[in-house]
Amino acid sequence: MKSQDEPSGVTQAAVAEAADMLLVAGERPSPDRVRALIGTGSHDVIAGLLDVWWEDLGRRIIAPSADPWTPPPEIQQIAATLWVRSMAHARAVLEASHKEERERLLAAITRLEAKLPDAPSGN
Repeated sequence: MKSQDEPSGVTQAAVAEAADMLLVAGERPSPDRVRALIGTGSHDVIAGLLDVWWEDLGRRIIAPSADPWTPPPEIQQIAATLWVRSMAHARAVLEASHKEERERLLAAITRLEAKLPDAPSGN
């Protein structure tokens, strides 16, 4: 099983959750459909992680969880959907916040540089 994340943040867990959601919804998981749900990742990286998911799916079908506390698939699908959507929303909010903070800091730097007398660079 792959444990490395793609630099953009794609994880095996996120791909598996999205693929499970698609399967429960009656759709065949594909790299494009998974990417549409998680909102990030290259086709090749998602395809590789999806291959791992397909291998694991066979094991899960043959030996399903015997845990009586495991929620029914419908509840798991709803929870997974909420999780994936909330993570995508959180990423978008964080990205917007970082952009605003960067712009604020650049403006502060510009204001401070304008107040400095012309001096040789100390680099």
